[in-house]
Amino acid sequence: MRVTITDIAKRAKVSPSTVSRVIADNPRISAATKEKVLRIMKEMNYHPNIIARSLVNQTTKIIGVVMPGMAEQSLQHPFYPELLGGIASMANNQGYKILLANVSTVDEEREMVKELTFGGITEGIILLTSRDDNPTVDQLVKNGFPFVVIGRTENPYVNWVDNDNFLIGYQLATHFIEQGHQEIAFLGYSPGYMVTRDRLNGYKKALQEHNIPFDPALVIESKFISDNGYDLMKQILVKEKRPTGVIACDDLLAFGAIRAIHEAGLRVPEDIAVAGINNVPLADYYNPPLTSVKINAFSLGTKAFEMLRTIMGSEIQSYNRAIIPAELVVRSSTQR
Repeated sequence: MRVTITDIAKRAKVSPSTVSRVIADNPRISAATKEKVLRIMKEMNYHPNIIARSLVNQTTKIIGVVMPGMAEQSLQHPFYPELLGGIASMANNQGYKILLANVSTVDEEREMVKELTFGGITEGIILLTSRDDNPTVDQLVKNGFPFVVIGRTENPYVNWVDNDNFLIGYQLATHFIEQGHQEIAFLGYSPGYMVTRDRLNGYKKALQEHNIPFDPALVIESKFISDNGYDLMKQILVKEKRPTGVIACDDLLAFGAIRAIHEAGLRVPEDIAVAGINNVPLADYYNPPLTSVKINAFSLGTKAFEMLRTIMGSEIQSYNRAIIPAELVVRSSTQR
């Protein structure tokens, strides 16, 4: 049977409100009473009810984390567990719990955030993606609820943390050009998602600087998270003019692309060079080892929580942006 505040109060011969104040560490309770109540709580193996405690303290110590896609899709992707690990490590260190919510559509996201905001469950929210014209972000800004977005946004009233995805796309394209490539495909552009748009714009900039015409036919669109590189690469292989290089917006897309290239009887990198982004552990052991970009997802998570904690603890509204450094890791898949 669950031990209640009333049970503790009877044993300690104090009122239930006194026990509540001890749990809240109220300074008006004497040291002797506090010591006695805490000792009895330990003896009776009492654990405070989070909801009851939140009514007293006006705090739940819970952070909502909203993740895109179905759980089985998102959590199979190496990026999200690492990102969540960064958030959870910081939350644990500061006595917070995280409430994870998966959403598949913009409407689902808006409804979920409404519940988390007005339901008194969470003190703050971290959104794990940034979309163009996101009604969820507009709703949070309007309500003045503490939140952070992982991903760049153009809304000036939003706190966000991200990599420099423009620079990532630029560096990858430049690397291919330095290897002698002129026809470079861009695999995995997802319309509406800032991360892939920024990477595509960086890729375009590198082409422009080296006087290489941009060919829209070499940009292969995908559905965020859910598409696979194998099918997307097949769209490239049937083109009349086959590229000699492929930049995939994600390592998993790159792995699928390499499989499709091998099945077509072509070699990587001799016939088509391939690079990805995220630098997942398998990248170093794939055949061939995959050139990728280390984006430090764990650090994105820790910085997002740190930023949110600052917002929640401040009465002064300020809007911050943080860029986590990324690193190009060159391996055999792009070296001729």
